[in-house]
Amino acid sequence: MHSRAISKKALNTEDCLEIAAGISDLKHHTDPDINVVQGFKLHKDNANIMFSIAKQVFRGTALTDKQYILAKKLLLEYYQDQFEAHGIDLKEAVEKLRSPLRKIDSSHWIKRINKKDKYGSEHDTIAIRFPFNKKVIKYIEELKNSSDKEYSYEKHTHYFRYAEKYIWMLVNIAGKFENKFDIDQEILDVYKVLQGFQQSPHEYIPGIYNFDFKHLPNKAVDLFLTEVGQPNYQNLYMYYDRKDAYGINHFDEVALSKSRKDLSTLTNKVLERTGNLICVNSKTWQVSQVLEMIDELKRYPLLVLLEPNKAYEELSMMNSLLTNYVPRNEMSVMFRMDTKKGNNAIQFNRYVTTWGLNNSVDKNTRIVYISNNKVPKPLLKKGFRPKGIFQIGSRKTAHNINDYVHGHDFIVQYDEDVSPHYGYGYYKAEMI
Repeated sequence: MHSRAISKKALNTEDCLEIAAGISDLKHHTDPDINVVQGFKLHKDNANIMFSIAKQVFRGTALTDKQYILAKKLLLEYYQDQFEAHGIDLKEAVEKLRSPLRKIDSSHWIKRINKKDKYGSEHDTIAIRFPFNKKVIKYIEELKNSSDKEYSYEKHTHYFRYAEKYIWMLVNIAGKFENKFDIDQEILDVYKVLQGFQQSPHEYIPGIYNFDFKHLPNKAVDLFLTEVGQPNYQNLYMYYDRKDAYGINHFDEVALSKSRKDLSTLTNKVLERTGNLICVNSKTWQVSQVLEMIDELKRYPLLVLLEPNKAYEELSMMNSLLTNYVPRNEMSVMFRMDTKKGNNAIQFNRYVTTWGLNNSVDKNTRIVYISNNKVPKPLLKKGFRPKGIFQIGSRKTAHNINDYVHGHDFIVQYDEDVSPHYGYGYYKAEMI
């Protein structure tokens, strides 16, 4: 036993936790006898939790009421003999606290909140707040990982963009808790409508039902008919390809499957893309297969971005393949190279003339070639709006054409790897 009893005033629950864990160093008291109390061993049944709580209080964070109850229980049941061996009255010590118990905000709520980002811009968000729950947090993590661009976190509160899909998912997540959530009435009202969508989707969801449009604006339908035609087995897959741009959410599965059955393997893979930007793996697919896919999807007019340093090489290859689908009088090269830049520039300009690709852009133009660093003004003035964009190489587009390019729903790159610029963030490429 220790030579003399340690001062009763010096000991409290936090001290006992630190002593048991072997991390006491007189940080929170001045009794030198405590500093020489050593040799404690944590029990295998609770070593992790004991050390974790001890480290917490050692760092100056007070215990919660639940932690205090647990700490007292473990100390008295597993460590009393070790404290008695050092002349410490553990029962008396655990009735004292170094710091008042820490109160935890146990509120559970879902609210619509206007949240400012680090730049001061306001964003309409739906926020869910709850004390940490290991079982339920995984659902938030799954939702967050699928939408990093639309998520933020601050002080036990998770923020998502205010949108129907997050209202549906977050209210469902709240239902997994035993505690009842306080949910804004306007959110509950939207959720109730969404429940109706789930129970009777054919009454709400915009789509193509038995080859007829339902729940879509008349002006939109007129546009669809002009661009694709009346839905049938021959073109239903084209509507599926354009579903995000058109806002079509329902297709008859049997009809769609029949519509897709004769498409190439690559085309069927592209139809299942999750975003507007894809990178077709050049180790797996030939350029000719990519252009066949673009033709099957009827993604004309097609805008082709050429790398200036490889313009002649890329143009000659693309032209030799695209003439299998589009006549040259429906193609146009909208830029010329400075011949002072060498043989590549001279060959490029000569090729454009020789192959008759110096055509004006009009309503019949189906292929337009431009440099990947500039959108020609005549193209903008003519109101040219491509249905697809293609470039060889997964390269970041120049800043001055970035918004123009990424404002389209079908962008195809061709490379063996996705550029680091497209591996994360807002413009993320999907490898196929």
